[in-house]
Amino acid sequence: MNEMYIFNIAKLAVKSILNVAAVYPKPGLTTPINSSALNDIDYPCLLDGTMSLFQCFVNCASIGAETEKLKPEETFTLLKAPYEIGKQDVMRATRGKLSLKGHVFLMGILCAAAGRLINQKRNLTASALALTASSYARGIVSRELWELDENAKIDLLTAGQKAYVLYGIEGCRGEAEHGMQNILDAANFFKQLSINEKILTLREKCVQVLLKSMSEIQDSCIAAYNGITELLKIKDESGDLLSIGGVLSERGIDEIFKFDRDVRARGISPFGSELITTCGLFITELEQLKLTRSGLSEN
Repeated sequence: MNEMYIFNIAKLAVKSILNVAAVYPKPGLTTPINSSALNDIDYPCLLDGTMSLFQCFVNCASIGAETEKLKPEETFTLLKAPYEIGKQDVMRATRGKLSLKGHVFLMGILCAAAGRLINQKRNLTASALALTASSYARGIVSRELWELDENAKIDLLTAGQKAYVLYGIEGCRGEAEHGMQNILDAANFFKQLSINEKILTLREKCVQVLLKSMSEIQDSCIAAYNGITELLKIKDESGDLLSIGGVLSERGIDEIFKFDRDVRARGISPFGSELITTCGLFITELEQLKLTRSGLSEN
């Protein structure tokens, strides 16, 4: 396979993370002018971590392209090595402040799915990408979460594990195994906003998609660190912002800035919703690519 196929898949993965990272305002999250409320990650740190993931995404896309004849679970086993290296690269680049585990996992299997589909000369439609990526993650919830119980030492668990033990929220693992429905919803919402009568910038679209994700998903990060009551409150508040227009109305824009200040004061960072937004953007970017003699080329 021409290396340009793989290069462009990985490039778009990194580009999607960078585009969402640059969005402002993002309630409680890292922006060019704010650190994240939960763990105080600033913008330069997030950029360093993101740029270190390019090789990880290249490796994932390559594995997807080269394992067409393997069973999905066999491909997933092969993906574990670049996952671990990717997380280590991020930790090294950020001096241990950040791991981007969710991005490595979800965007890694999407890269692998894109590589597989390209090798099969199939179109990179949203549904094909999601279904292929989901097939790699088959059984991951039962393998990695079902054995956890209320007797587990909470302090030793990751945020995703803690959210499952306390509230039954499956997080990234459930999103991947169950067809990436929230990511598909985010991708579809990006498309709807692109045909809106009001011309929106990419930044505005990302804010609107983020709010929608915050109003709908069971964000394992909020649940784990802030509790289920705060999660439900954030969902209601985000939905209220959308009901008055979000970025589509002047009042909505004013309220989003107020919401951002309030969420930061409460120490909440909806990392799960940000990840869904990023993956949704990644899928829409992949859909716009076309096969050429030199690999993949943007329209």
